[in-house]
Amino acid sequence: MSKVLQLQFKTTDGKGVSLSVDMPKQDLTNEEIYQAMNSIISSNVFEVDNAPIAQIVGARYIERTVTEVEA
Repeated sequence: MSKVLQLQFKTTDGKGVSLSVDMPKQDLTNEEIYQAMNSIISSNVFEVDNAPIAQIVGARYIERTVTEVEA
């Protein structure tokens, strides 16, 4: 099973954007996740159509299980 931490934001234009982190640490607290998200916003590293990420929408873990089917 693979696990992804999806960080959800809005830009200054109100567009939704998400960043995905593959194989995140297992014991992250909500506070650690939101501190990291605030750091992403304050760094101004990411933009979508020249609009920087400006607001936290949320975060969620996505787990996926793949089962091979034999032919």
